[in-house]
Amino acid sequence: MGQKCCSERKNEPGKDKNERKSVAAFGGDKKRAISIGYHSRGDDAEKFDKAFETNDLKAFVSLLQSKQVIESFEERMHPWAEDPKTVGALAGTQLAILASVAEKDNPRVKDDIREAGAVPPLVEFLKSDEQDRVQTAVVALSFLTAECPPNAVAAYKAGAMPLLLQHLDSNVAGMRAAAATTLRNLCMESDEYRKKFADLGGVKGLVGQLQTSPDPALNHADVQLEAVLNLQDIILDEDECVIKEYAQLAIKAGAEEKLKKLMRADDEEVRSSAEEVLQSITSA
Repeated sequence: MGQKCCSERKNEPGKDKNERKSVAAFGGDKKRAISIGYHSRGDDAEKFDKAFETNDLKAFVSLLQSKQVIESFEERMHPWAEDPKTVGALAGTQLAILASVAEKDNPRVKDDIREAGAVPPLVEFLKSDEQDRVQTAVVALSFLTAECPPNAVAAYKAGAMPLLLQHLDSNVAGMRAAAATTLRNLCMESDEYRKKFADLGGVKGLVGQLQTSPDPALNHADVQLEAVLNLQDIILDEDECVIKEYAQLAIKAGAEEKLKKLMRADDEEVRSSAEEVLQSITSA
């Protein structure tokens, strides 16, 4: 996988280096988001309501294929993703919500969702020409693959990597960031996956994330920090040594200039993280 060079990586005392805020979060009161109302008529809506009452994951998965139209929602479901336009996309959104609160409500739910067969059809959503299904898939996969290696492996094997790479230059800031972090989650599970990511031009795509315009739907400092940490995770191996091959790809893609700009960011954590990554890539 190329030459490696060890590099120090500073962390705040008592803080897990993998801990990060998600730009795909549902925001606000998650319990309220789970019970949000929608308007739709038909058998699939009734099936969804029944699955919701019993928390039937297999039923949600079977509904992913539904094209039954949803007429409206009482409130917006997500800060940047489109509201689901069909019961199928709504089922995917419900799986995303369950995965997003997994740590607090049910630590095993991500595994249960995978075992119910959700990952392959969600990856299929990425191929859709319907934007709500694509965005639902990115949000759901970002939560499902976070801190859950079996789900990351399942997503990779289902073909998610090249499909997610297409969204690194999305015109929706949250979409770009969530796709990037999901790709990072996949890469962390295997040297083979990381190499494939680099071969597909993924490092250049991550470097592009380092310079983005603020989006009113997102905390810009969180977006900047997540972009820096994603790049850092790709160029450092599990022993936190710099992987020279990937560091050089980052430099070639213009990471040095972008990281120097981030070292002047308003947020202290963004500045310090950018400095760490710049030291890493230049040490290689």
